[in-house]
Amino acid sequence: MKFRYKVLFTNLILLSLGLGLVGYLMIHKNFELAKQTQLKNAIVQNNLVQSSVEYELLQLLNSVFDNSVSQNADNSETSNNNTDNNNAEKSSISASSIAAQLPQIGSRVSSSVRSSDSFFYIYFDGEKVYTDDKSDARISDTLFKNLTTGNKNYVIKEESQKHYIYVTSQSVIDEKNLWIVSKCDASEAYTLLDEQINYFRLIIIVILVAESAAMYFISRYMTKPLEKLNHVSEEIAQGDYATRVNVKSHDEIGLLAQKFNIMAQAVSDHVDELNDMVHRREQFVADFTHEIKTPMTSIIGYADTMRSLELPREEQMMALGYIFSEGKRLESMSQKLFELIYLRRHDIEKARVHMADLCAEVVKVVEPAYENRHLTIETEIEDAVLTVNRELLVTALVNMMDNARKASEEDQQVEVTGKFVDNRACNIPKDKTDIGEAESADDGKCTRAYEICIIDHGIGMTKEQAERICDEFYMADKSRARKEGGAGIGMSLVAIILEHHNAVLSVESEPGCGTTMRIVLPW
Repeated sequence: MKFRYKVLFTNLILLSLGLGLVGYLMIHKNFELAKQTQLKNAIVQNNLVQSSVEYELLQLLNSVFDNSVSQNADNSETSNNNTDNNNAEKSSISASSIAAQLPQIGSRVSSSVRSSDSFFYIYFDGEKVYTDDKSDARISDTLFKNLTTGNKNYVIKEESQKHYIYVTSQSVIDEKNLWIVSKCDASEAYTLLDEQINYFRLIIIVILVAESAAMYFISRYMTKPLEKLNHVSEEIAQGDYATRVNVKSHDEIGLLAQKFNIMAQAVSDHVDELNDMVHRREQFVADFTHEIKTPMTSIIGYADTMRSLELPREEQMMALGYIFSEGKRLESMSQKLFELIYLRRHDIEKARVHMADLCAEVVKVVEPAYENRHLTIETEIEDAVLTVNRELLVTALVNMMDNARKASEEDQQVEVTGKFVDNRACNIPKDKTDIGEAESADDGKCTRAYEICIIDHGIGMTKEQAERICDEFYMADKSRARKEGGAGIGMSLVAIILEHHNAVLSVESEPGCGTTMRIVLPW
């Protein structure tokens, strides 16, 4: 099930429960109020009947009493011994008169207070003596339980699809219980209840239909960014890493889209890095194969010539010289490749080294080769003590000096300088190997750096060539490099050595104007 439908159904369920609860409470409250109103009317009706019956009984008792007084006056000569018997006789007459007169009293009361929706019953001494209810319904015994004078009992019963309220009151006459039971139609409250329920059902249906339509479009609008995310994720899964989510909202979904785009960019960059790595490896294998093939072809060619032909001594020595030089180039290539692989997999040890001594050692190593080309080396080194790996840094500087030699013409000068500079490139991440890239150290952790510059005035390079100078087997001028015995690995080795020292290499060069290679070492 789609998320939008889950949102829709969840809202409908919650709305239905909420409306149902509110409707139940309101209808129940209205029903209770209507029922209480009907009950009050029934009590009023019962009070009216009770008052009317008691009034009629009072009139009857007064009449009986008046007759008794007259008889007592006419028979005044009667002895006092008969007084108790006469009182008992009058009491007996009063009780029997009441029982005999109650039906007539009930009839008179019924004619005066009766309505079409109310009836009443008269019970005297536990016996029903009158009712104006033609149905003559059976009265529940619960109406008479625990009934006392001044209190009332009531019960609601359903009869013939109508609801009636029975209210009972009690009076005591001549030590006999007189019960008045009134029966009032209470169907109006239940009819109102049914009407409210039906009306509420209709309202619920209308509200839910309207809510369903509204929530469908709202949920569709709200989940549209999620559909975009899903669509973009499918495209990325199929290899289209350039696709991005265009969501402009600032809610959680918008933030999710932003994070998704960041993730997609990271994946794209990582894939580009992997592709670049694969390309570099393929290029490395191709270049390595080519670089090996060239000297091996020369070696095999000259060796085959010497084997198959009788050459003069001079030509033999020339062929042996080619074989020796190409063999030495293969040896140098294999040694540098080994150092390259080793440095990529291992850390290096560092110690405190005087830079003036280190640079002097570098100059001493390359000086014979420079003298053979009639090149001069101009040095200006400010001494400093840095924590470096002496052997590896010497190797890096020798390779850079060798490149400067190969790029220079005879009788030119190569300058080597070393000095303190304001630090602008101390805090360099381990993976920062691009030429010319550096980060400023504004946090005060490193305030100075040591800069080594190697400046030649040779053939120079273009900007594109300078950017690729650290690629394996890359040579800006292949014929010149091979003539000088180069294999295109030296600057790759330099880059890895400088990376281990958290140093930055930058190259500034113009064709025909020479090259400046600058190393910035943290101090």
